[in-house]
Amino acid sequence: MRITIFGGTRGTGRHLVRLALAEGHDVEVVARRPDALTERHSRLSVRQGDVLEPETLTVGQADAVVLLAGPSGGGPTRLYSLGGGNVARAMVEQGVRRLVAVTNGLGNHPADTVPQRLLKVILHNTLLRHGHRDARLFERELLGRDLDWTVVQPPRLTDAPATGRYRTAVGDSVRGGVSISREDLAGYVLRIIAAPETYRKVMGVAY
Repeated sequence: MRITIFGGTRGTGRHLVRLALAEGHDVEVVARRPDALTERHSRLSVRQGDVLEPETLTVGQADAVVLLAGPSGGGPTRLYSLGGGNVARAMVEQGVRRLVAVTNGLGNHPADTVPQRLLKVILHNTLLRHGHRDARLFERELLGRDLDWTVVQPPRLTDAPATGRYRTAVGDSVRGGVSISREDLAGYVLRIIAAPETYRKVMGVAY
């Protein structure tokens, strides 16, 4: 499979690149700073591109696109709504259907425990309020796109090693789940790329 990754130079993206190559996929990373990717492989290519600059978004050779680009701070952002929207539009225009987009798990869900709800209220109104609102705008836009999309909503990300023992939920949060490692998140994303049962669904994933 040919996988194009936005956000592949750090965090979860680095793990996804490594895991995808290990499984035999051809990987293209689109990055604002291609030199930030230190991985080298015969089936890996990297090119300059920016989700906020739609003229740089060529995805027509991909079988699937993974969007991991998200805000790194707590200030105002349009990285999801504008950047993710640009990627989705490019896919429709260029005939690529499969999209896995990682946003954040700050939305309110029926399975949330009381501690989860309290934590989300705090984050909604303080540090991550801008990213939360922008992610929800992007997710609403995807509903109207003719794409085989999956939105993955993880909670707090850690740098712990992969365990492979995460839980998932369809259209809901993972009850009591407050964290997952970036490596396990990357493994889950790779697993569902070819999983049609996740098409047009929002997936929770956590320990």
